[in-house]
Amino acid sequence: MRKFTFFLFILCGIQISSQITISPDKSFGNNSVFTMQMGPNQTILHSKMLILTDHSILYTVQTNEMDFILKLKPNGSLDPAFANNGVLNLGVNNFLNVVLQGDKFIVYFGPKPTESNMYDDSKIVRYYGNGSVDTSFGNNGFLNEVTESTNPQALSVLVLADQSLIVTNSSDSYPKKFTIDGKLDSSFGNNGEIIYNYHFPIGQFSNGKIATCNINSLSSSIYSFYDLEDVADHTILNLDNLSCHQHNGINLQNKTNISTKNTHDGMVYSLFEYKNFPLPDFSRLVVIKAEQLDSHFNGHGFVTSEDYERYLDAGFANNIFLVLNQKYNQIKLNAFSATGSILTVNEVRNFDLLSGQEIEMKDNYILINSILPDDDQNLVRLKIEKYLIFNEKLSTETSLLKKIEVENPLKDYLNITNVENAERFEIYNIEGRLILASKNYKTINISNLLRGNYILKIKMKNGREISKKLIKN
Repeated sequence: MRKFTFFLFILCGIQISSQITISPDKSFGNNSVFTMQMGPNQTILHSKMLILTDHSILYTVQTNEMDFILKLKPNGSLDPAFANNGVLNLGVNNFLNVVLQGDKFIVYFGPKPTESNMYDDSKIVRYYGNGSVDTSFGNNGFLNEVTESTNPQALSVLVLADQSLIVTNSSDSYPKKFTIDGKLDSSFGNNGEIIYNYHFPIGQFSNGKIATCNINSLSSSIYSFYDLEDVADHTILNLDNLSCHQHNGINLQNKTNISTKNTHDGMVYSLFEYKNFPLPDFSRLVVIKAEQLDSHFNGHGFVTSEDYERYLDAGFANNIFLVLNQKYNQIKLNAFSATGSILTVNEVRNFDLLSGQEIEMKDNYILINSILPDDDQNLVRLKIEKYLIFNEKLSTETSLLKKIEVENPLKDYLNITNVENAERFEIYNIEGRLILASKNYKTINISNLLRGNYILKIKMKNGREISKKLIKN
């Protein structure tokens, strides 16, 4: 049996070099790629991925002729048990979004363009996991209370920890709270209304607080944080006059919020694009923590792209930011630690990709979504690539050089040596699901694991984490 060896170098506890290794997941789709070609005269306008708890994927797609949702199994093939052989047709709508609610999903979409009213017939619908309408939700599956009278141009649905809902529209009315089954919660607030001009929700944290962002303007720089039980006691963070929106102390006026996401433990991160001639165009990743700019992230709460480089999307997991960017016609991947330090991807600062517009990230893998053109530059092809992530952190210590050895391929026991400074060992399958954990590396029995590839994550006592690929024969 050959040994798979890697090193952990530590110098005075200070990390001097870190890298992320990614490799295509050959078990996904066709050699790590799912693709789908549109029919004649169909042009793709927008597409977005949503990873479910079992690592299957809901893939929303809008074209000039129809909108639909695909469901892919974790291996990247269409799920024939979903809707019509993996495809749920939703007609034509002005916008389309999907959120999870337990083992069901909610689609809020519309309005359909009509000659009489450009903002007519917006809907919120709940579906079972197989793509059929859940008629126990709202009124026979539909929640129309916040859409019929206001004809909103935009809707937002936030699923809370208890599976109840907050629904917001783009009109001047207040947001409303609904029960888990889409009934107005008249016992809450003012007959279900939340009396607070808090804009659109980003998400809810583990402490129960809700984060929101003002999307009434493209700058989208006003964030707020509040508890549903005490809305009056809230925090507002306006980035407009802070350093993240400045250049040499001068406020930048022309900015666009490209993407805003949150983590469960209280982080909000946004991508901004700046166009302020005669300055070159550039982008920033801005990180908010504890309801303020995170001063621990790169010293001031943000990192800045190169000149004329656009940040397209970002994901965060396992204390790593991965940023999808574009400079001229080149698509690349950058990586940063949770403190803003630069990480290399496969030993390079900018990892080249053939395409990409969106990134979704789990602890041990990433999905990259693309819309591809034909020879006439018509956007006609969908593409999702899956990469497995291996987080290798290299450091050094003058008096201690530890060599960690793992016997690989595996048999009945996972044998590791020179790893006394570790406190936990975890084994994940290639779908990113934790299947085995232990604090004692001498007794990890893996005889029940099926043949295939796995990921070993070693958590060191100093907080470092190391991930390596395993092979079970």
